[in-house]
Amino acid sequence: GFNVLTACNGLEGFKQTKSFLPDVVLCDMMMPELDGLGYLNLVKKDVLTSKIPLIFFSAGSAPNEMKLASSAYAFLRKPFTDVALLSAVTHCLHP
Repeated sequence: GFNVLTACNGLEGFKQTKSFLPDVVLCDMMMPELDGLGYLNLVKKDVLTSKIPLIFFSAGSAPNEMKLASSAYAFLRKPFTDVALLSAVTHCLHP
């Protein structure tokens, strides 16, 4: 029941975020051209995108910089289940 857009790298993802202003963004920490922390920094500095809820995922743990930079995010550790993903999306959309 969701409309989904994809991007091939973090920079393209940021461009799409600015263009489409989605309700929530799912973002890998390890991406070419712009990693998850770089993406977070760009999103939070832009007035159009700064309030969009973010869900990050990685095989590792959330970096300390991310914990300090944003309280409006969820973090999923790979591999995660469909249930965990849908729960995170629902929580971001309906806090």
